[in-house]
Amino acid sequence: MLGMTATEKNGSLWPYLLFLPVDADERDDFIRSILASKLARSVLSSFDETGRVLQRDLIENLPHSNKSILAYLKTLSSYGLITSGSTIHNGKRVVYHQLTKNGWGLSRFFFEGLPSDVEELTAFLLEDYLIRLATLFRDEQLPETTLFEIFARTRAKAILDGSKNYPNPDFLLFGASAYYTNIICEQVPSPGGLTSCSSPTRHSGGPSAELALALASTGSKVTFVSSVGNDMDGWSTITNLIQGDVDVRNIFVEDGKQTNQSIIIDEPKGSRILVGISPSTSLSITSPSQVPWKVLERAKSVYIGEIFVEVASSIAANAKANGIPVFYRCSIPFWELGLERLKPVLSQVDILLISHRAWNYLKKTLKPNPIRRIQRITDALLLIREAANKYRLVEGETQQFAECDNGTNELSEWVVAGIMQKSVDGFTIPEALEAAIKDETTRLATG
Repeated sequence: MLGMTATEKNGSLWPYLLFLPVDADERDDFIRSILASKLARSVLSSFDETGRVLQRDLIENLPHSNKSILAYLKTLSSYGLITSGSTIHNGKRVVYHQLTKNGWGLSRFFFEGLPSDVEELTAFLLEDYLIRLATLFRDEQLPETTLFEIFARTRAKAILDGSKNYPNPDFLLFGASAYYTNIICEQVPSPGGLTSCSSPTRHSGGPSAELALALASTGSKVTFVSSVGNDMDGWSTITNLIQGDVDVRNIFVEDGKQTNQSIIIDEPKGSRILVGISPSTSLSITSPSQVPWKVLERAKSVYIGEIFVEVASSIAANAKANGIPVFYRCSIPFWELGLERLKPVLSQVDILLISHRAWNYLKKTLKPNPIRRIQRITDALLLIREAANKYRLVEGETQQFAECDNGTNELSEWVVAGIMQKSVDGFTIPEALEAAIKDETTRLATG
């Protein structure tokens, strides 16, 4: 096999792979008789999209002698690049030639530009190349793991090179990434029981990652700081964010760890979320050294999600020193640490986002007045998802409610995105909340 590149008129390189015979003499003959032939481009470009061509069409349409065309077809057949047969066409028996899989790959090499089936072609060439390379490693008793480590490293560089780069982002987000498995069940069985459920569906997610995509979808410059494991789910998460125009250059890919896995079981009574956590799970960034401080100083707004308290407090303090508004979404595992442990973060944020699940937890644990207890350690504005149809906004002694109906009782990433964007544009938080709810209602109505 041989890796080759075809140079386009603009000087850029078009990567391509050609698989050549192993025997040196046969390889030389292949290059002379197949690749260097004057007939190569005209003959191989004549096969239709099904990979077939009639022999009479080649003879009638190409500016070459019958003898030369037939000789070249014979050579293609000898290398297993085409098969031949006969069929009835317009009432007459005619000879046709059909590209084999290897012949199909070779014919695309002679296209003037990228073929329409470039995705299928890329998959064929890459899979064939990796299989052949793995076989070579095995035959030479080389560690196959080295090959796949090289591939993973190269894939990582290629994916990250496709990311947006926002040195002056509108929004800088910190949080966890997760890979969800969703299952819909008629009911959750009792221990030892059995029930029928839908087939599992898997997708990347997490409140912070979903907020990043929501903000980026409106044209905002969004940089997301997180961590994932060096596994397929981690790279799928990064790819999804890149495709959503999110800057992922500050996502850390942790070798030897796996991306966080969460299982969501939906049933008529509600949903249950199972989060997998272990020493081998990549949860979030763990050190202030992983924070892009220069980027933070140039951001218009900062969001902190599922981040360790010590790191979150450093981020909030730096943003506050630079006059940058900080939104903080504190999830239940962090509330469980207690208010005193959270005080270094809560005392420095501007808007505290409280989901419906977190609000139910706080009402049980911070009795009799959770709002008053929280306000003892922070003067942040509180945005609470009070109920399925209501948000509560608390600013000092002032409270107001905003009605909503988005089919869920959770804190919507679209509402949070709308508030963050409107506040950057100069809206007050109450004005931003009202506008964000209207925008979300319109979005849901229009699909």
